[in-house]
Amino acid sequence: MVFLIDAEGAFSQINEGLQEWAEEVASVYAEETEKEDLSFFIEQLIRLAGNPININIAGREELEQIFFLTDIQVENILFKRYVNGPFLTIYELQAVEGLPVDVIQKMEPLLVFGIRDTEPGKFRIWGDSFMRTGYQPEKAKGFEENNSGDKLYLGDRFSLYERTQLQTNRYFSAGMILEKDVGEPMFGRGIEGFDLMSGYVHYKHEKGILREVLAGRYSASVGQGLVLQSGMPMRKSSLTTSIRNRRADFRPSLSASEAFGLEGGYAVLGYKSFEVTPFFSSKYRDGRVDEAGDLTSLREDGFHRTATEIMQRHNVTEQIAGGKVSWSGRWLNLEAGWLKYRLDRPLKSDILPYNKFYFRGKQTDNGWLGYVISRKNLLVFGEVAVNEMENIALYNGLVWGAAPGFSLSLSHRQISMYYKAPLAGPMAESCSFQGESGFYCGIRWELPWQLVFASYFDYYRFGWLRFRVDAPSSGFDWLGNVEKDFGRDGRLQLKYRYREKPVNRDVGLSANGIAHQKYNHLKVQYRKKINPGWQFTSQMQWHFVNGTEENQEGQMVAQDLKWSNEKQTIALTGRLAFFSTTGYEARLYSYEPHVLYMFSVPAYSGRGSRYLLMGNFKVIPNLHLWFRVARWKYNDRDVIGSGNQQVASSRKTDLTFQVRIKF
Repeated sequence: MVFLIDAEGAFSQINEGLQEWAEEVASVYAEETEKEDLSFFIEQLIRLAGNPININIAGREELEQIFFLTDIQVENILFKRYVNGPFLTIYELQAVEGLPVDVIQKMEPLLVFGIRDTEPGKFRIWGDSFMRTGYQPEKAKGFEENNSGDKLYLGDRFSLYERTQLQTNRYFSAGMILEKDVGEPMFGRGIEGFDLMSGYVHYKHEKGILREVLAGRYSASVGQGLVLQSGMPMRKSSLTTSIRNRRADFRPSLSASEAFGLEGGYAVLGYKSFEVTPFFSSKYRDGRVDEAGDLTSLREDGFHRTATEIMQRHNVTEQIAGGKVSWSGRWLNLEAGWLKYRLDRPLKSDILPYNKFYFRGKQTDNGWLGYVISRKNLLVFGEVAVNEMENIALYNGLVWGAAPGFSLSLSHRQISMYYKAPLAGPMAESCSFQGESGFYCGIRWELPWQLVFASYFDYYRFGWLRFRVDAPSSGFDWLGNVEKDFGRDGRLQLKYRYREKPVNRDVGLSANGIAHQKYNHLKVQYRKKINPGWQFTSQMQWHFVNGTEENQEGQMVAQDLKWSNEKQTIALTGRLAFFSTTGYEARLYSYEPHVLYMFSVPAYSGRGSRYLLMGNFKVIPNLHLWFRVARWKYNDRDVIGSGNQQVASSRKTDLTFQVRIKF
């Protein structure tokens, strides 16, 4: 029998295992767009870590919450349970086809076995509370006094965050979040209390017609994200066969994102295999208003530090109403729904050639029909969505376990130029996905000697102009990823990505003034556990960009070292990184250690170094403390940043302190 870590050790390592897996996902999101909000990703990790899944009664949707499981692995677990009956121990999962030992090790603390007790017993309540603050010793320009003695930033230099979640054994749960960013005022100057104050009350019971109801803050996703995706959309990554939206549901949320997410309520009404989910949301949004009083755009950064930002705070009301109907069968799942999106004042953005077809006005309607077909080792899925009953968007795909250890994924997307869905977030090349079509192919191959090879190819076309692309265009993206396990204590990763992206070029050098900018990115990472107390991670990256004006290149090397004592009550983590890039296009992203349920994926650009030190202290079983310091040191500049965030120094430091109380 293959040796697995014992249960006690698994539970002590649950957060470490999830964070290691999350590195890849967080890095990919940061590379795609620096505006991506990882707070929804943090939400999902917290929910997964705090609510173990009963593997013997869980359906497909529950197992899909374990993000590192592929669709084929989920289907194989369900099939094995159907044939052989309930799993008695974690060791029986070794008999599931395509489920390697390292995946089983990560799953162990996330699962419970046996039959759930139907009697709730004596009333109990439990939960945890996080309190966090951050500070930057170097003063940003926004905090400096002008000639009149005033500061552009109206608040102090501290960030504050507090979140509390409560659960009971009587089907009720609740949560609350309070947050303010650096520079935002509190209890005055246009903000009464914290900048973000929200929460929810939630009821969920598997029996009866009323299966779930929520009032307050929540996240929502349906189908493949063509209509509604309030969390993070799917992205291409080295998880090459994970191309289906597995976050398609409604869940309570304590995300710190102010622009995204929903505020209102939903209910799930069910009878046998049918479910009906009505939902609504009414929340304030930030909007930019011109001199004529017209709303020109919606802000998404959530900052309210200056008088101008506070004037733009909560000056637009966003209302959403809709419903979803779903049916679940043994091998077929269907869902359909309708959504109405409305602003209380019309959006009148400037019309430029590239944004001619963007959403404008006060309201729009969307409808959708989605399906999932599961037959043995084949999973077929898709969604068709309409806007104003005439503009169509399509996303269809399949995942096939073609042979033991080999999986293939295919997908096709076709989105009308006139399709408008303000809340959508499908898996696409561009965030402004109107007029995009594309074809994706991915494979995952488990080879002998504990080798895993994964690769994808994505070809896409745009039928209209885009920002910095003044003609219809096309491009492609290829990735190859090889991972080698050296027992339980070592892992080597080699990742190479090649992209050709369309960009403007001087007319006359190509037929339509469009050229392809070529990106070559290579990453090598090796992680080794020397003994139960020590772990080191070495990483090197190279990035080469052949642009339309000049070539750029970048490279970095980083070394992490982690130590923890035998009782896991003290953990210390350090990083030292050196980097050099010749331009911003050749910037490099690298995940770095942070406090629990926080992610940092900074962009390395310029020449310099970065180092950090973090300590985690388990004072008593229910009290955890974290302290983290991270610093940039640049060799090619004396000023960091721009605008109000500019720091007149070659160094920039971030301090973070976090407390977690479990009760």
